[in-house]
Amino acid sequence: MKMRHARPLVLAAACALAATVGCYVQSLQPLYTDKTMIYSPDLVGTWVAKQDEEFVFTMSDTTRGMYTLVSDEGGSTARFQAVLLELGGVRFLDIYPEAPETVNTFYQDHLLRVHSFVRLEQDADTLWVSDFDAEWLQNAAQKGKVRVSNIPMDGAMLLTGPTGELQAFVQKYAKTPAAFTEPAKFVRTN
Repeated sequence: MKMRHARPLVLAAACALAATVGCYVQSLQPLYTDKTMIYSPDLVGTWVAKQDEEFVFTMSDTTRGMYTLVSDEGGSTARFQAVLLELGGVRFLDIYPEAPETVNTFYQDHLLRVHSFVRLEQDADTLWVSDFDAEWLQNAAQKGKVRVSNIPMDGAMLLTGPTGELQAFVQKYAKTPAAFTEPAKFVRTN
């Protein structure tokens, strides 16, 4: 797996943004490939949402530049695999939930884990996290302005195309402010 070290950047809080927003853009396929994955040790740590201190995200480094993201929302925790990547000079975090801890295989067979991704910007110990705006994407897709394989779902959107299609879409709109939610601010606590 080819990795390169990244300049100081972002990481953990990305998940937090996803947790604070109700409408998501999610994907069946990952946004990253071995060629787009990067690593930044500056993302490792605990990040707290500036607006709502109940949203806490802790990033830890695992092998090959993959991170483990633990989301703590008011004492309820969840674990994710997270991958930092760069497309067109913009950094994103691809977030994928770990399987739930249950021995009930019937239940597990009815869950579909999906990827979500957020745009990240970092300045020292401050992280800004923006999610794709599902409403913007749905409106643009309905008007034929955006072409990306998808299934609209109750205010959210599930992207169904392969990774290459996702990357082309994300790279095209990575610097379009209207395509993203207002950035959520996170501050490193350690």
